Amino acid sequence: MNFFKSKAPLSLESGATLSAFELAYHTYGTLNASGSNVIWVCHALTANSDPAEWWPGLVGPDLLIDPNKYFIVCVNMIGSCYGSTGPTSINPSSGRIYGKEFPLITIRDVASAYKQLADHLGINQIFLSLGGSTGGMQVMEWAIMEPDRFENIGLIACNAKHSPWGIAFNESQRMAILADPTIHEEGAHAGA
Repeated sequence: MNFFKSKAPLSLESGATLSAFELAYHTYGTLNASGSNVIWVCHALTANSDPAEWWPGLVGPDLLIDPNKYFIVCVNMIGSCYGSTGPTSINPSSGRIYGKEFPLITIRDVASAYKQLADHLGINQIFLSLGGSTGGMQVMEWAIMEPDRFENIGLIACNAKHSPWGIAFNESQRMAILADPTIHEEGAHAGA
């Protein structure tokens, strides 16, 4: 796993700003001289930045996402719990963990953070960006923000506009999280 420490703040759609943030990410393969062999994988909500772990039939030598042919990048989305800045990270303003004070993060905010990492890695063109569920929404949003960066996108189990059923399903997930009696406590154990 690699870590990118941003040198620029991340202005969020909520109006808040992360003055500093870190992204955990995995890469496989080698970027070719023309930079034309990038596959950027965006994970679903509960996954991490290691697609070989959760897509073992797709990522690996002689598979669809082959590190012998492609430079594969997968980033733990900001706000998640697998190494990128999130609620259990230290808030540089207070010196304490963010906890419930962590700002609201949107899919566009996630894509904006990915843009900073792509620029840092010198990736100007992405041959294929692929994502399922929340990952597909990240791909879609980033491609809307920077259409010239993407040659192809693959969207799995996601949509551009939620149906009433999808909205209700997501609300049931939020309700399950809020049903945890520790969710409003202070400290890293909150919501665990």
